[in-house]
Amino acid sequence: MRGPNITIWSRALRNDDVAAHLPRSHVTPDLHSPARGNAEVLLWQGRVRILVAFVAGGAAFVLQQLGILRGSGPALLGLVAGYMAIVGLLGLRIHRTGTAGDPMIVATVLADLVFIFASTIASSPAAQYDRILILAFFVLHLTESYFGRQHAIFALLATIAGYLLTTKVMIARGMAMDWPDALWSVGLFTICAVVFINQYGSFQRRLAHIVDLFESAEEGDFAKAYDVKADTNPDAITRVGRAYNRVRLQLASMVLTDPLTGCLNRRGLDQALARELARSTRARSDLSLLALDLDHFKAINDTYGHIAGDVILREFGALLVQTARAGDMVARTGGEEFSILLPDTDSAGAYRAAMRVCETVRTHLFLVNGKRLHVTVSAGVVSASTSAADHAGANLKERADNALYAAKRGGRDRVCVWKEDVAAAV
Repeated sequence: MRGPNITIWSRALRNDDVAAHLPRSHVTPDLHSPARGNAEVLLWQGRVRILVAFVAGGAAFVLQQLGILRGSGPALLGLVAGYMAIVGLLGLRIHRTGTAGDPMIVATVLADLVFIFASTIASSPAAQYDRILILAFFVLHLTESYFGRQHAIFALLATIAGYLLTTKVMIARGMAMDWPDALWSVGLFTICAVVFINQYGSFQRRLAHIVDLFESAEEGDFAKAYDVKADTNPDAITRVGRAYNRVRLQLASMVLTDPLTGCLNRRGLDQALARELARSTRARSDLSLLALDLDHFKAINDTYGHIAGDVILREFGALLVQTARAGDMVARTGGEEFSILLPDTDSAGAYRAAMRVCETVRTHLFLVNGKRLHVTVSAGVVSASTSAADHAGANLKERADNALYAAKRGGRDRVCVWKEDVAAAV
């Protein structure tokens, strides 16, 4: 038995935990907005910043008192207190508004860099100011990881400009610094930062693509696979993509396939119909839908039992798949109700296809409990070409059902094509 063509799409990944970190009055249904995501990140990072500043500042103060580090202890404590106050004020602003746009991110990055520059200058000799670049790399790492390439580049440029300005001022004051060493340090920092930004940016783009695939899968859309060939240097993300590809078809079968007949289920048909409607609209081609119903199926269940009825349904689904063309899509939409979606098929072609189905079923002998049974089917036909002004999938299904009911009322074992008078009679 030939399996149906299943092509689908979906979407996942929830961010509802954002609400736990934002004031209740500001929680809205739009929890996926970048500004709210930035707010969540900056709120928890603010607590970490304050803790790190407190611990590092306290340790530096102790080392200054022991004579290991140079500088004034009270001045360093003042810098730490000022930085913690700025971080706290930014956090209060974010908590009050519930959002954090680009200006808030820039302000946080600048606060980090100013604190690094000021505290290093206050506790280190001029010859060791390259510690600024080491510490600034952590700021760049956090910025790239949580806020993206644009803000990471800003952090990089701000660090370079600040270091060159510091070098100029210190040289003018007669400190033990010189331009060749400063430029060499800045050059190495820039190379490492650019390599990191490019590599991590690639990781983020690929992870975002995998997230999109899972989000599509959540909605039952498995049409897209992870492009493993695009990963020229396979890594852990490539393995995740391969794992998704391995389960993609099985998930699609579970979500969109009727387990009894192997045909598409109602959800699978709805997605196929939406896709084919969009394609036929772009290509200005015809699209037809058949609604099928086995005649007197309740009598079969009552006489021979539901297990025998399942046997007939399974065999009927196989007949439909065998009768349909390669591009047609067969679905079981109810108990004994089936549909066939026929792309690039006008009303006349769909009518012939429906007649062929009726003839095939009428002449087929179904084996039930050792007995051969004759079964008939009624069919309703609708084509998008007969209703070009309205190609909505729901309308096509409704019209196909109306035509099917007309065929039932007309005596069964027949085909009825949807027309306005059919709709009026229902």
